[in-house]
Amino acid sequence: MGKLDHIIELTGADTYSSWHRSVRLALAGEGLWNHCSVGTDPNNFAEYASNFPVPATPGQPTTDERKNMKEWIKEDAQAKAIIGRKLSPVVQNMLDEALSAHEQWDVLAQRFSCLDVTSQFKLRSQLFSERLKDAEDAPRYLGVLENG
Repeated sequence: MGKLDHIIELTGADTYSSWHRSVRLALAGEGLWNHCSVGTDPNNFAEYASNFPVPATPGQPTTDERKNMKEWIKEDAQAKAIIGRKLSPVVQNMLDEALSAHEQWDVLAQRFSCLDVTSQFKLRSQLFSERLKDAEDAPRYLGVLENG
């Protein structure tokens, strides 16, 4: 039995919540959650987002910078392997291999996270709280709905 066998297969919105929780824990357990996280507090090491290292001099990375880049690429590939481990074939086809783990995580969240009952109530509350002032206010009103 593999250590990721407990993760439910992501087949659609109905399994997303359980899949998301299990994969997030698996990524955290491997020290890879920061490849998907959006954390901005550098003091919160577990949540602080990891970005591809950029050399100080563009196009001329030092030996240490090259080493850091290779390590980041390796860790990102490991995170993508965990994300892709329990996806149905249809869902796997939605993900471009060229995307980073963070980008793949976002694609799946955008596709599946907003289809549950809680999200429907959240949207309804947002609709009721927004008020259209006049016809010229329509772009702002629609922008709030599009951007959440």
